[in-house]
Amino acid sequence: MKLPPFEYVAPNSLTKACELLRDKKNKAIPIAGGTVLLMALKNRLKTPNLLVDLHNLPKSLHHIAYSPKQGLTLGGLVSLRQAANHTVVRDKYPIFVQALLSVGSPQLQAMGTLGGNLCQDNLCVYYNRSPMLRQALEPCHKLGGKICHTISGSKTCWATYCGDVAPALLALQAKVKIIGPGSEKVIPLQKFYTADGKKPNILKPGEILTEIQVPPPRPRSGGAYLKLRIRKAIDYPLLGAAFWHSLRNGEAVCEEATLVLTGVERAPLFIQETETLKGRRLEGKIIEDLAEAAYRRAHPLHTVCELTPKYRKDMVRVYVREAVRLALQQVLKGGTL
Repeated sequence: MKLPPFEYVAPNSLTKACELLRDKKNKAIPIAGGTVLLMALKNRLKTPNLLVDLHNLPKSLHHIAYSPKQGLTLGGLVSLRQAANHTVVRDKYPIFVQALLSVGSPQLQAMGTLGGNLCQDNLCVYYNRSPMLRQALEPCHKLGGKICHTISGSKTCWATYCGDVAPALLALQAKVKIIGPGSEKVIPLQKFYTADGKKPNILKPGEILTEIQVPPPRPRSGGAYLKLRIRKAIDYPLLGAAFWHSLRNGEAVCEEATLVLTGVERAPLFIQETETLKGRRLEGKIIEDLAEAAYRRAHPLHTVCELTPKYRKDMVRVYVREAVRLALQQVLKGGTL
């Protein structure tokens, strides 16, 4: 399928890129790796007048840096494979590497960027299809219509967030830097997502996600990311679970923990019940209670072709238990930290 007609420009300054994206408003779209965007263009899900290539932007958007005090800093144009292969990332943030290497195939990891992955659109089987297959359906909310094919009668879009990288970064309490025309801000990654299927993140026309900031790892900490999918490559997560925790020195008692799910809501889903883990040993009933809390909060819908919502919900318990087990094993057996 051919791409739609558009103008193309590759600015060499961040200021110019922001201005171009702002001036054209929603009719200008940035492109980095393009692994998701090109398919959306071919399927006419997006029809921009202008495509703004970000690859010529300053080196700061391509860098990886680490310091014991500030932690890890990654430019928005760093590729997923580049981040996964970096020595410090592998040694200090194994949960992040697990998430990076679960995205698509090696070729897609080499092309896709961190910023682009975090900004990816939500998915729905009724939306992510070719124009020919969409002919039989009335346009949905995401296509400018007034109907949701997933939940009959809904006045909002229920497209699901299905990213791998965000849950791991959220579990690590990452922040992101956003730059726009004359503005710059750093916010927790959690506040980046809107839980709106139609517009999944807070970026305004002219704004670009330029940097990811991850705090330094705490002593005796570790985590795990697990992904449910049919094929070992290419597939988006039908369910993903990212669990991170730190233990007290000399004890198997939890100091801090976070659990984030993906593929089950319109935004990455924080499981707030991890707050009750502090000061307790992660074993037996404690783990079962956490898995049950995650099960109750997860609401997968029929937004994908593979596996039923009921099966994906049932698997939440299994994946949470296993993620906690692997995270504990990583710390108690020495792990990499």
